[in-house]
Amino acid sequence: MSDAAGADGDRRLRVDLDVDPTGDSGCPIVSEADEAAEVAVNAVGDECVVDVTTPDGEVVRGTGEVDEDCLCHAFGRLGCAPHFRRVEDGTILVTAYVDDRAAVRGLVDELRGVVDRVRLVRLAVVEGPNATEQVTFDLSALTPKQRRGLELAVVRGYFDDDRDVRLRDLAEELGISKSALSQRLRTAQAKLVTDVFDDAER
Repeated sequence: MSDAAGADGDRRLRVDLDVDPTGDSGCPIVSEADEAAEVAVNAVGDECVVDVTTPDGEVVRGTGEVDEDCLCHAFGRLGCAPHFRRVEDGTILVTAYVDDRAAVRGLVDELRGVVDRVRLVRLAVVEGPNATEQVTFDLSALTPKQRRGLELAVVRGYFDDDRDVRLRDLAEELGISKSALSQRLRTAQAKLVTDVFDDAER
C-alpha cells in the first residue's frame, strides 16, 4: 500500500514543496543538473546515489555524502518519506504524506533549518483506500493578476507531476517576465496556504 493512506485507509495530507538547497550543500539532486524531469534517490549508509533524468531523456548519475543537513534526513527525522518529483532552475519539487496540518508546519520548519528556501506549493487531502485527493482553496483573496496567472498555470498543467509546460512558456503567454510570473505565483500560493491554515485554527 502507498504511504498516501494508513493501514485502515484513513485520511492523510499530501504536501508538495518547492525546495532550494543551500549552495554549499553538495546535494547530488541539483549538483548534476539544474533541470530534471525525474529524480531517483538511493541513500544508503554514508553515500547518496542519485539518477537524474534530464528533460531531453539523458540519465545522469551523481553521488554525494549523507550528513545531518541532507534533505532525506530532514524528512526522515519527522517520519516522512520524500518523493522527489523534478528539478527546475535548481529548485526541487518534493512530495510527502503527513497526518495533519501540524505535521506540515513541523516539516516546513525542519526543512528551513537545512535549505535556503522552502515553499508550500500544494496541500491536498488524501482519504480512503483508493487515495482520492481533494483540495479546496478560496480564490477571493487573490488579485486579478495573481488569479489569472494561477489559473493559467493550473489549466496548462504546470503543477502536474508529468507536466511538459515550463514557467517561461506561461510567462510568454501572459506577456510578462519569467521572474514576474514566478513572484506572482509564489504570492498567490502563500495567500491560499495561509487561508487554509487560518481556517484550520478557527
